[in-house]
Amino acid sequence: MQNNETECLLCGGTAKLRYNEFPGYQQPATYKIYHCPVCDTGFSLPMDDSSVIYENIYKNGDKVPGYNRYWRYAKTLNKISEPLDYLAQNDDDYWSVKKALEMHVENKKAAKILEIGSGLGYLTYALNKADYKVIGLDVSQTAVDEAAKTFGDNYICKDLFEYSESNPGSYDIVILTEVIEHVGKPLDFIAAIIKLLKPGGRAIITTPNKSFYPKDVIWASDLPPVHCWWLSEGSMNFIAGKLKLDISFINFGEYFKMNYRVVGIPSSEKDKLPTPIFYTNGELINPVSSKTDMKLKFQLFLIKFPFLRNTAGKLKGYTKLIQGKLRESLGTNVLACKDRGNKLCAVMLKPL
Repeated sequence: MQNNETECLLCGGTAKLRYNEFPGYQQPATYKIYHCPVCDTGFSLPMDDSSVIYENIYKNGDKVPGYNRYWRYAKTLNKISEPLDYLAQNDDDYWSVKKALEMHVENKKAAKILEIGSGLGYLTYALNKADYKVIGLDVSQTAVDEAAKTFGDNYICKDLFEYSESNPGSYDIVILTEVIEHVGKPLDFIAAIIKLLKPGGRAIITTPNKSFYPKDVIWASDLPPVHCWWLSEGSMNFIAGKLKLDISFINFGEYFKMNYRVVGIPSSEKDKLPTPIFYTNGELINPVSSKTDMKLKFQLFLIKFPFLRNTAGKLKGYTKLIQGKLRESLGTNVLACKDRGNKLCAVMLKPL
């Protein structure tokens, strides 16, 4: 292969170098970004150990751009009567999971469900409050302990590969939200998930959607090595085909009709590349402002008054619609989310 090519780490095709020194999540690291035209997959090299970065994220969680909302959910959900509806109204990932479950689970109380990468625990909690029977699994004992302390005893600390070996064919549904882009070998990871499923079981998987963006976009996901993959519908189709699974994708049209969204198209110009999240010493470069703390306090206030919360939600929706339409009409570098968005939700079916 030429110097600007490498073997695709997913499908084995020839991947092209798209950028040589792309900024990483923490200074001063930079990464090579490759795109594979065969399976439409983006990935970064080297795939560094990101454990120190995750420690910094957990230490600063409510101030880390992009992650602070997870801490907000963890602090609010056990005060809300219908937490799954709340998540689905506020986040397209969780809306798609709720939609997929409504489509594929006939009997909530009979279906055995596992959430992998349950983290702070709020989605597992919200699903159980909606009468699903869900266990959360995470490799971090710290995360499991914190989730159990906040939301109850529905969490286990296990490595996925070890757990799948000892519990084959145990679950009707396995849920994986915003995890697959973090792992070193997504094909092996999903194979382990499928092993956990009963025949006819389904894996519900969400991840940032490369298919949504023009082909010349280099990277529109969290910076490597936190996200080391940028997967597309083509990537997920390849994985499903390799594992001999049926696959379908959730249509987001209903969500974006109520939650209008336009997103910017990332620039490839060197002076407009994304900024790292952490300095070399682990301090945040641009921490989320104190306004977020006020937002949390306001949300906690609204939780006590459902009518006010619903009214505020509608006003927020109208504001987003007006802002989005204006931005779309004035901007040339934006995309409107419709049936397809900047996240995808794939549903993989294990054959009978």
